[in-house]
Amino acid sequence: MEIVTQNATSLAWIGDGYMTLEIRRHLLSLGYTKADILQKKSAKINSAKGQSKILEVLESEHFFNEDEKQILQRGRNASIHSKAKNADGKTYLRSTSLEALIGYLYLYDHHERLNELMEKIIQEGDKLC
Repeated sequence: MEIVTQNATSLAWIGDGYMTLEIRRHLLSLGYTKADILQKKSAKINSAKGQSKILEVLESEHFFNEDEKQILQRGRNASIHSKAKNADGKTYLRSTSLEALIGYLYLYDHHERLNELMEKIIQEGDKLC
């Protein structure tokens, strides 16, 4: 499979799953074991609004290299056929761009960079909780 040919929505779908898993793993390591609390905290970070806020911080810190910025742009240009429950279209596409980047890093086996990104996402996500 040529990963380069994957569209941004497919990358975002993979990135969303990976991000959800890593955030929940982190929250469990902090001692959040009750399902309802774990879900609420995870959803706050992994929501379109939460992801958009995290992306804004990372962009302000100039965290992304040029290749990553191109993937983020692909995510922002994705054709989304569903609507976020609690976010406007722009916020939803910003979150999709972050998810697409995570999916890209995962599929291309850029594990070191993916780990760096997830550490930053979790660090910023902890501030949201």
